[in-house]
Amino acid sequence: MARLAALLPGTEVTTTDAVGISGDDMEALAFAWLAWRTLAGLPGNLPSVTGASQETVLGAIFPANP
Repeated sequence: MARLAALLPGTEVTTTDAVGISGDDMEALAFAWLAWRTLAGLPGNLPSVTGASQETVLGAIFPANP
């Protein structure tokens, strides 16, 4: 956190806990959002952030056999 704050002068850097969202809840929300993007056939990455060559759907969903 200190390194991030040093790289972003003038920006308040804090945890999600400080604004009332537990880290565990935030992680669950992130995975749910990524799963929704996959189910909707939407890309889940940002090439400008990740350095990937293109947007892509992340992962795959495999329904269980009855």
